[in-house]
This record gives sequence, structure tokens and C-alpha cells, in this order.
Amino acid sequence: MKRTLMMAMVMVLALSFSAMGTDTRVLTLGDNNMVLLDDANIWLFPSRIFEYPNLAVGEFGNPEDDFTQFGVHWKFGSNNPIVVGTYFTDLPAWDPQNLYRTDGDLIPFDSALWDNRRIDFFYGNELSRFNLGMRMSLTQSSQVHDIAGPPADQSKESFSYVDFGFSATAPSGMWDVALNLAKGSWTDRDEDGLTQSDADGFCDVSIMGRYFREFGADYTLIPHVGLYRSKRGVETYNDDANPDLDYTTKKTESTFNLGCGLNYTPTRNVLAVADFGFMYTSWKSETLIPLAAVQKDEEETLTTIPYFKIGFDADVFKWMDVRFGATSFWNKEVDKDPEAGNKSTYKWAENNTYLGFGFHWNRLRLDTYTDPDLFLRGFDFINGKGTGSDMNFQISAVYEM
Repeated sequence: MKRTLMMAMVMVLALSFSAMGTDTRVLTLGDNNMVLLDDANIWLFPSRIFEYPNLAVGEFGNPEDDFTQFGVHWKFGSNNPIVVGTYFTDLPAWDPQNLYRTDGDLIPFDSALWDNRRIDFFYGNELSRFNLGMRMSLTQSSQVHDIAGPPADQSKESFSYVDFGFSATAPSGMWDVALNLAKGSWTDRDEDGLTQSDADGFCDVSIMGRYFREFGADYTLIPHVGLYRSKRGVETYNDDANPDLDYTTKKTESTFNLGCGLNYTPTRNVLAVADFGFMYTSWKSETLIPLAAVQKDEEETLTTIPYFKIGFDADVFKWMDVRFGATSFWNKEVDKDPEAGNKSTYKWAENNTYLGFGFHWNRLRLDTYTDPDLFLRGFDFINGKGTGSDMNFQISAVYEM
């Protein structure tokens, strides 16, 4: 069974992954970047960067247990200022992505790609009282060999991906709309300089929007909608001295997401957030072998009716907040093989929980996604028993809102 997980709902493509905060904050509040106001929103709606100037943002964590990203928001001018954001990421190379998470690499390069995450650039400005924004994410690396030998090596492997995001925010901040366009390409030649594979369409496009509607002083409803479309096309050539087209593969993905979020502030420094919605994703794969005149099709759909996201953020001390979050996706997956007439259906609930803390001292804020073992095992110097020993067998936490 292809346990195809949800494409991150808020990754416009990553498909694409936010009042003051970070990616960590919106994650621990139930992966709720779409329905929270936070500076992490700039990855969905670049125009929001205009509201968060003069910031320095660092991201730390997995998969490398390292300082993975650093960005600065620069403000220029005073009467009609512009805000520019520059982010740099220290993570392994981003490979050409397959649409199915279980399909493996889209392109079987002979060598690992060199690090290729170049820059994420943001621009925000005000025009006719509307906040406008743009994001450009650039990915590119290559390795080219021109060695006469022996042994000769005329190989070339490269990958580039340019991702543009455009958005507008209403003067009142009540709504956001965003358009995302991205295109990728690659080169894949062996040691003889012969083409092994070529791109036959590698693009992503999405459009999304949200609207904030206040009801009294405590409640805000946030309806939102998103449409996503991706295509991956690969031409694969045989290994003969005069390579012919061996087969072509075309894969498409279409996603529709409709939901409604809620922000609830029962008292000062307390926020409860929720999101409820529906998502439908369809995948299609077509493999054509020209010489044999054979075509093989596969189809897969993933319907989530409904999904839930909830989160809670509240102060404990003047310098510390506690955060809880949870998500639940009620999934139905249908896999079809039209040629063989086969069909498989799977239904399951995919749930996740999150624990985090926010620390703030003067102008410094730290948001954490915390391992629950901190409570169950405690620190070694507290439990006195070393790794693997429990300090508590069970804990319940209640906060009076």
C-alpha cells in the first residue's frame, strides 16, 4: 500500500514548508500556519513580510541537528518603505521531487547532487494601500566532467528549480491571496556524454486565499481555499551507443483544499486555534514505451473528510509560554490499475500531537518543539538513573483558560 501522506497543506509547493513567531511556533500549534497571524506566514503570503520588518530569524533542528536556516528582514526608507528578506538554508541538496512519496527518486542520478539551496528572497511594498509581496527561491547545482582519459569521462549532471510566489494583502489585513509558479529542469548524461534522461515538463502552480472575519472581541473565523497542480515528465533513454527513447513517464497531481479556521482569545495572553476542512488529491501516472506501443496507467486518489487541527498557546510566566497542538486527518485512499482492472481502498486516521514552549527575554524569542520525554524521563541529573529511566509513568496537563 502506498502510504501517501498529505502534501503539506501549507507548503504552497514545497507544494511548499506565520503575531510574531517562527515555523516552530505554528507547527506546535497544530501545523496551523494558514489560520494564524505570524511572521512564518511569509512562506505562504510573501506580502505579509511588510508587517514584519527588522527581524533576524534562525531555524535549528532535524534532520541534521544543526543550524539549518537564517534570514534577515531589511527595511529601507521611511515614507514609503520597502522590506526585503534574505534567507539562506544549510541542508542537503534538494533532489528532483517525485509526486508519490513512495516512488523514490524521480531521476536516478549516478552521483549525488552537490548542495543546491542558493537563496530565498522576499520583497514587500505598499501600493495603493495594499501590501504586495514576492518571493523567489532558487535551487541550482551541477557537475560537469571533460576528461579525455583513460578512463574518459564526459558526464554532466545538473538540476535547477526556480520558485516564484506573489501575494497581496488587504489594507485592513482582513484577506490574503497568493499565486505560486515554479519550474524545474535537469541534465543527465553518462560518462560517454550520452543522454540518460531528460525533462518533459517539471512545473508546479498553486493559488490560495484566506479571509479573517471577527465576531466580537474573542472569536475570528478564517475561511480559506487552495488549489494546487504539479506535473513531472521524464524521458528515459537506453544505454546503446546511439541512444533511442526507451520510455516516457508523465505524472500529475491535483489538490483542492477547503477549510475554515478559528482563533479564540478567551483572555489576555491565551490563544486557542482550530482548523476544520476537506482535502482531495488525485495522482495520475502514464508510462509509454514507444517501440512496443505499450502504455501503462495508474491512478490514485486521497480524500480527507474531514481534517482537524487544534492548538493552544498561553503564558505560564512572563518569560515562558506553553503550547500544545494536534492534527487528525481522516483519510481514504483508492489505488487503481485500469489496465488490469485492479482497485484497492484504504481508510485510516492519521494523528499527530505537538508540545512546545516559547521563551522571551527582552527582544529575543525562542520557540521549541519539545520531546515529551522531557516530562516522562526528566533530565538525567534530576532522575539520577541515567538514560532510559523514567521519572514519571504518566502525566496529565490542564490549563484554565
